[in-house]
Amino acid sequence: MTQTTEESTKLLTPIEAFVKHVELHPKKIFLRQPLCGDIIEYSYEDAFFEIGCMASRLSELPKDSHIAILSLNCAHWILADLAIMLAGHVSVPIYPTANTSTVAQILEHSECCLLFVGKMLNWESNHSLVPGTIETISMHYEHEGMESWSGITRRYQPLEDYQFPALESMASIIYTSGTTGMPKGVMTSYATFANGGDIVTNFVHLDSQERFFSYLPLAHVAERNAVEMAAIYTGAVITFLDSLETFTRDLVEAKVTIFLGVPRIWIKTQQAIQAKIPSLVFKILTHTPFVNRWFKNKLRSELGMNNLKIALSGAAALPLKTLHWFEELGITICEVYGMTESFGISNFNHPEQRLSGSVGRAMPNTTVVIAESGEITYSNDCLMMGYYKDPELTLQTIKDDFLYTGDTGKIEDGYLWITGRVKDIFKTSKGKYISPVKIEMELEPRANLEQLCVLGSSLAQPVVVGVVSSKPEQSQLKDYEERLERIMVEVNSRLEKSEKLIKWFLVDEPWTTENDMITPTLKLRRQSIEKKYMEQIESQIDNKKKVIWL
Repeated sequence: MTQTTEESTKLLTPIEAFVKHVELHPKKIFLRQPLCGDIIEYSYEDAFFEIGCMASRLSELPKDSHIAILSLNCAHWILADLAIMLAGHVSVPIYPTANTSTVAQILEHSECCLLFVGKMLNWESNHSLVPGTIETISMHYEHEGMESWSGITRRYQPLEDYQFPALESMASIIYTSGTTGMPKGVMTSYATFANGGDIVTNFVHLDSQERFFSYLPLAHVAERNAVEMAAIYTGAVITFLDSLETFTRDLVEAKVTIFLGVPRIWIKTQQAIQAKIPSLVFKILTHTPFVNRWFKNKLRSELGMNNLKIALSGAAALPLKTLHWFEELGITICEVYGMTESFGISNFNHPEQRLSGSVGRAMPNTTVVIAESGEITYSNDCLMMGYYKDPELTLQTIKDDFLYTGDTGKIEDGYLWITGRVKDIFKTSKGKYISPVKIEMELEPRANLEQLCVLGSSLAQPVVVGVVSSKPEQSQLKDYEERLERIMVEVNSRLEKSEKLIKWFLVDEPWTTENDMITPTLKLRRQSIEKKYMEQIESQIDNKKKVIWL
């Protein structure tokens, strides 16, 4: 939707907001990068120097060039993003965990002329996917055969003759995670960044004293909005992750006030603690006077969450059982909802106005309407400019200034509840429609499996396929299978007759982006999973056993 001139003059692009902080408090720390036991700190002044030098190098490219960023989260990711803005170009973030074909497709589709390559897990085996026509610059680490960030900042002086981009111009092409196929390129304007930054900082009451921790992919709008943009617009500090092995140490050291997690992170954290502390002991310690406060403080400190102001969860639904478990620990998780197509802005469970299980009320200037089909639609000032190179799909997705999300839901007392995905719903052979998401939410915190997926489009009743990291020893196998059977009975007691599960099918091959079973944001590719296992499932469906190993 279009901003009026009066409203637009009040908004700042991210690079303008950043420069303002450079002028106001140049020595304040902006980015903190743990690296091999040390911490490299960039003040706002230091960061502006690096950004300015890189912008000088990027200014040699034609204006409005498309520049990709392929890296795990690190300080240089943010620096590169701001340098692209200062030089007047368009950023194209790519998930560092995307498989090689997806990376190649995005580079070609987005017409990028330059690629920043940063902190990567397997770059040496994947570097050949970059076309020879694309320039490359290494950052964070130096990669062979590329210009290096450090070399450029030594050779170039900071760009002086720059102009801040116009609010209506395109800032970034943000690709979706591609749940159902090729990722779509969401054209995002500076006005969207500015409106999103304004809403997040003011509605959630953030200030310059916040401490953010960045570990979820910055290529995803949730992290880019709730961490990068929130920090830039408030003038706060971001601490990064060194490695997965140092996650807890880095998080504790960061003393975060804002922490964003996806359901899988929260569930795995819960399961890790439950593996150490039996549920009965946990319940006694959290409800015993005098002891409970000490116990909760100790656990939160060990998790690095003792200074939390707001805990967030997004990208998918979080099981109620997990939400309530963290509430017992004194951590109130606020679920948020929004699409890439609106820079993640739609609904939010504000800490002062929250309803567990919902995704909250509509954010300021957002109107949410449930269509007759049950699909969630909404309109606000953060809607995309359209899909890159796909005007037809744009017209199918945005109608009369309302975004059609593909999610189904309901609104009760102003709170939005997500009930599933339009494309996830399947019909059993009995003709009954099943929404698998709510069933998976019941199973996940109980089953303690690596991954699971409910299927059943050609079956009389749905089944669940689960990934087990290693099959239990023969002596433990019976107990393991009986536990899964009990979980199925418990979950089935909460389901409608047509939804009741009839079998577990267990596999030991992990679902990854490389085998195309999940997206870079860990969402299931249901069609791929069904295609791989359904023939085996149908051949075993009459087996009397309730737990079957494929």
